[in-house]
Amino acid sequence: MQAIGTVIQETMATRLTWASEYCFKHDEKKFPAGIQMLERVKGSGEFECPMCFREANNKVLEQEYSELKQAQEQLAKFNTLSKRSVVPDKTILNARFNTYHLKEEEHEARTNARLMAQYADEISNGQVFNIFLNGTPGVGKSHLSYSLLHRINNNSDKMKSCLFIDFDQMLREIRASYDNPDSLYTEFYFVKLLSEVDVLVLDDLGAEIGNEHTTKKASDFIGRILRAVTNARQDKVTIVTTNLSGAKLNSIYDHKTLSRLNKNARVIKFVETKDKRRVDFGF
Repeated sequence: MQAIGTVIQETMATRLTWASEYCFKHDEKKFPAGIQMLERVKGSGEFECPMCFREANNKVLEQEYSELKQAQEQLAKFNTLSKRSVVPDKTILNARFNTYHLKEEEHEARTNARLMAQYADEISNGQVFNIFLNGTPGVGKSHLSYSLLHRINNNSDKMKSCLFIDFDQMLREIRASYDNPDSLYTEFYFVKLLSEVDVLVLDDLGAEIGNEHTTKKASDFIGRILRAVTNARQDKVTIVTTNLSGAKLNSIYDHKTLSRLNKNARVIKFVETKDKRRVDFGF
């Protein structure tokens, strides 16, 4: 038998030789000619396993790709509001809280504007709730809703995708797609889009049925779309503007759809505020 000291010496010699020529991780020689020449040109004086070098380089590339992908996703979220909203009245695109013009005596409208600005900040900070804005046409429901979206959309620290949809116009686009196989605006497109965004405004719900005195109910087509969207949005923020009363909404839409929209909802009512678009014809 070899002496213990001899065995230890031989083992240490083997390890030193192996460590100088091989990578413990990959069991490959550490100094292929090409790698050795490359390192000498750089003047580092050190050599490394080519596989370790590639892995380290791949990690850098993966990190860069991850950051690029995240930046692209953030940009896509930011552009959702301007690129994919359905807004027939383009003046709404300029709506901001500071352009919601009020007279001194319009206390209700001022209070409602402050509430919407507060809700915008709360939603930006991660709170999830729905909002109903109710009142006669022209009091500023759409203006304040778009202002809320704009504020949230421009909070770059806590980016959320925002979307403004004129409900009646969206339904028209879907119906038009039935006769146009090349149309992007199919039922599937809109249901997916409305289901996925973080903050959605459904503007003028009920206008697609007719005037406020109608006795009509939502068609199967309308009900199907609303059910699909509201079912998918139970953990997201949905804002509804409507001229109709709660009783009228209950007579038009099914209970399950309204129950989902009313989940954890906050209500902003315009009772005293006058129509800001009313024109005096002088007769």
